[in-house]
Amino acid sequence: MPRTILHNRLISRLILLAGISILSVRPCFSQDTIKVLFVGNSFTYVFDLPGLFDSLAKGAGHPVIIAQHTPGGMSVGDTVQGTSAHMNNPLVYDLIRSNDWDYLLLQDNQGRFVRDYGVFPASSLVIEGHMKIRDSLLFYHPCAHMLWFAGWGPKAGYPPYASTGTGLIDKIYNNYRYLLDTAGQIIAPFGPAWQRIIANYPGINLWDLDNTHPGLAGSYLNACVLFSTVFKNSPTHSTFNPGLAAADDLILKNTAWETTVDSIEYTGLQEITPQISGFDNVAFVPLFDSCAWYLNNVLIHNGSSLNIPEDGEYYAIAKDANGCTFRTMTYHLSSINGINNPIQNQSIPVFYPNPANEILHVSSKTPDCKMYVMNALGQTVYEKTLPTGEINIDCLSWPAGLYVIAFAVINQQSVFRKLVISR
Repeated sequence: MPRTILHNRLISRLILLAGISILSVRPCFSQDTIKVLFVGNSFTYVFDLPGLFDSLAKGAGHPVIIAQHTPGGMSVGDTVQGTSAHMNNPLVYDLIRSNDWDYLLLQDNQGRFVRDYGVFPASSLVIEGHMKIRDSLLFYHPCAHMLWFAGWGPKAGYPPYASTGTGLIDKIYNNYRYLLDTAGQIIAPFGPAWQRIIANYPGINLWDLDNTHPGLAGSYLNACVLFSTVFKNSPTHSTFNPGLAAADDLILKNTAWETTVDSIEYTGLQEITPQISGFDNVAFVPLFDSCAWYLNNVLIHNGSSLNIPEDGEYYAIAKDANGCTFRTMTYHLSSINGINNPIQNQSIPVFYPNPANEILHVSSKTPDCKMYVMNALGQTVYEKTLPTGEINIDCLSWPAGLYVIAFAVINQQSVFRKLVISR
């Protein structure tokens, strides 16, 4: 969408919210149950990744429906496997048609992803297979999403491609980035989460006794990454623990969440993750007019915006014109202090005075933050990459009225603030 159109729509929404406090009422809708189909092999069924995900979700109050097709040794497109390969197997397509899935997690033999960037073995139709299954899912379920299983390899690597498990993870993830560039959809960043544990918590062994398959901790970490990707919230909100030491449970949950958030721009997850914005005590989801609003996991309101009734953990499920729904990240909203963006881990610039007259003072602790000032017509009247520290902006030439300032930090979501120019 052209930036001018986007700005016009944002400004119109902000100005409407600035002057209207009565919320419109829309038909109730919700998406209480998430449906996930798992297609893979022993990397998925060893220590029961689907079951761990199910337990994590329910431990956080999120009901789910799952199904799986995970026969040992099967790949997506190895030609020698004939109709047993996932891309050729009628059972896979029967499963795709069997329910109205929200996500399909597709796990291939990770050894097919260990070569140089964009290079795959001739004996396996890797890209073709992933795209064929993707096309089937989207044909029957246009609102669904594929999740690409970017994982790991043996602890000792795959010489000559890599001599360590960590080195293999880099190669595997790079080739999933190639798949993402080719086929779109979303990467589930299991491998990058493994790298963080390997580097920072070597006492937690993620592999099973064969040093190839995941152990309990490895499968549980994968389940936590999947939880973070699907529910866009930290798995620390779940009471489930598969029997690990409490400290390890917390480390794995936090690492999964941090990995998911830090990589959101590179996994494609941001494309299906609208943001909650607003000012004062009114929250809304830019570009969406139909939203279901949840407080502490309970549906409290259906409407284009929300007057924040109390402090708490909020998320919205926004519906587009095609009837597809998109879940926001979970935010801490306050009727007094406004919105605490969950992705913003650096200080948002501050400005004063407000209302302003001749000079606007802006202070930023965040390098490379872009600042846009837009008037009531959606026109950008000022644009600057802010330095670290304080600058003075001459606003004497800006006509009196209501403006919106957008602060955009690299790899983070934009934050909008209201500005009044008075004379």
